[in-house]
Amino acid sequence: MAEHVRIRKTGTRDGRPVMLDDGHVVEGDELGPPTPGMPYLVRRTVLEEESAPEVFNTSPVRAVITDRGGVSRPPGPRRLTRTAVRSENPPVADAVAEVKARLDIVEVIGGYVRLQRSGRDHKGLCPFHAERTPSFGVSQEKQVWYCFGCSEGGDVLSFVERIEHVDFYGALELLAEKAGVELERDHPGDRQRGQARRRRIRVLELNARAQAYYEHVLWSDPAGAPGRELLAGRGIPEQVARDYGAGFAPAGGASGDALLRYLSRRGLGTAAEAADAGLAHASERGGAARDRFRHRFVFPIRDERGDVLGFGGRALGDAVPKYLNSPATPAYDKSLALFGIDRARPAIEAAGCAVVVEGYFDVLAAAAAGVGHAVASSGTALTTGQVRLLARWTRCLVLCFDADDAGVTASSRAVDVIAAEGLDARICILPPGCKDPDELVRRDPAALGLCIAQAQPEWRVLLDRAIGDAESGSVEARRAGAERAVVTLARIPEATVRDLYVQQAASRLELTAAAVAADVERVRREGARTPPRVVVAPPPPPPGAAPDAPGGPPPPPWEEYLGSVVAQRPDLAAVLVEEHGLQPEELGHPSVRRLLEAALATPPGTALSLHGLAAPEQRLAARLLLRPLPELRDDAGPGPLAQALADCVRRVRDASLRVALATLKRELQKARDDGRTEVAHRLAARLHELASEGFRAREGGPGEEGGPAVTGP
Repeated sequence: MAEHVRIRKTGTRDGRPVMLDDGHVVEGDELGPPTPGMPYLVRRTVLEEESAPEVFNTSPVRAVITDRGGVSRPPGPRRLTRTAVRSENPPVADAVAEVKARLDIVEVIGGYVRLQRSGRDHKGLCPFHAERTPSFGVSQEKQVWYCFGCSEGGDVLSFVERIEHVDFYGALELLAEKAGVELERDHPGDRQRGQARRRRIRVLELNARAQAYYEHVLWSDPAGAPGRELLAGRGIPEQVARDYGAGFAPAGGASGDALLRYLSRRGLGTAAEAADAGLAHASERGGAARDRFRHRFVFPIRDERGDVLGFGGRALGDAVPKYLNSPATPAYDKSLALFGIDRARPAIEAAGCAVVVEGYFDVLAAAAAGVGHAVASSGTALTTGQVRLLARWTRCLVLCFDADDAGVTASSRAVDVIAAEGLDARICILPPGCKDPDELVRRDPAALGLCIAQAQPEWRVLLDRAIGDAESGSVEARRAGAERAVVTLARIPEATVRDLYVQQAASRLELTAAAVAADVERVRREGARTPPRVVVAPPPPPPGAAPDAPGGPPPPPWEEYLGSVVAQRPDLAAVLVEEHGLQPEELGHPSVRRLLEAALATPPGTALSLHGLAAPEQRLAARLLLRPLPELRDDAGPGPLAQALADCVRRVRDASLRVALATLKRELQKARDDGRTEVAHRLAARLHELASEGFRAREGGPGEEGGPAVTGP
């Protein structure tokens, strides 16, 4: 008999399994869907004469990787996670299937790309190339993604590989962690990757402990009084500082090891582990390890998920260096991190832009003034990695840097980095006498929001700086201004935008636009600092015209249709081979041929697995999976599909025959030219035979040139 039980309590009652309280089920259980007000249910089949064990063994889900995607699962129970469990979740023998079954591609990709529903699918701006019009599609139904702008596509694994810059196993580990699946390594290469992964996780754990310690010291320990005084002096409300997890690192006495002693006494970490996390280092005199951050106000630098990657510490008084950051660790790369991104992300999406500032206190001051979409570049010039991180949620960055010469130079350089990634930038001009956003907020909390709202387009600001007061000066002054303007104009990647500013500069300097444009082109040819990418991508081509690889030729229409059929219904590959006699080698396009072979190898009742395909086939399959096929609708009936398949197979053979005839004709001509009469006779006979076969085949059905007699795009 089968019964549903609420998961609350382990054990048995009257020989029957009862409720489990820790989310564990035993082997053979079928996971059922959650119901309103109740946790997940388990359907258990119990024989009347059997008795369940008194206490169920409980171990987490484990999948042992044996090769690319293949796993073996040890017998035993499975752990339910907070991830929604599907009503039909049969035991799986594949790590990829286990992970993918627990995740939704829209939720995963939505964590990186702002997606909007478009009919049955979702669309957004592609994170892998610069574009202004969304051409990036995600199908929740088919669990694939494809970009019609850059012809990239695949499944959730391939997306994570690309966006996180990891290999297949790295992507599998990231998704397994998200899905609540524990992977066991079964070969040296993957064990090494697993060790690196565990090392990173350990660093994150220690950082979290350190952040909690620093925060406790700031608010609850006498040693944190200097930090509280610093906040009060800057007008930062306590709640804002708490929201960002700010803390204070005490001096730690003569030994300078307050954090190390805290971790050691509680068994939370050793000095070696703290050093690996960048929290400690060897003493300058060769003695015992010391805390890295001592007598400093500390800012935790988190990722978008809230994990503490590292820290930034500000010295009190005249101590040097004024700011000290964590070193590079298994978790922290300052070129990829942004202070405040975890707090700012929702506000960035709501505002449609991100405000980039230079300092940690600038972020706190902005938050205190009601500007929640500000982030700081963690003590480094704005990098490509940081821009790409922000591009997941917005295509517009507002630069609000310091007003000194260093800030002006930093904003100019940041514009090039932003333009190279195809994003728009605007630049805030702080009021005279105000050195940074923090000071502006202390003067007038409402002024920062107004300054951001009045931010100017990046190239207008840079052109104003280049021209300066030259337009009202002497000929020599105008010449110098024109030279500076030309260098600035040469940096603009879009030709149309560049032309608009060329005309503006020419008018201000009383020059002809043609003369300015000529100098701009000369500077560009000579290698001016020009972003390497053109921003505006062409409109996405129709599915039938898109190549399966960047720059590669698309399959002919009849082969593309067959590829679409076997990608969406792998079981129909056997129909093509057994009923229509089609062999993979008859297909002219190599990617379609490999798709058919992959579909033939797909177990019955399962979807085509994209992760085992090479990159060109992944891209092609992702695109074909998104193609609508009316013949595959439930209400279509078998007739239209059978006719379409027959037409396409006929076209495949016609094309194959044409290639064979052309090859024979070339060989026949060469044999005649070489005087090989006997070979020429044999080739002529074979040519006549093939031509006759083609004639007979065409008499059996439509044989005119063109695409298959199928519907759909």
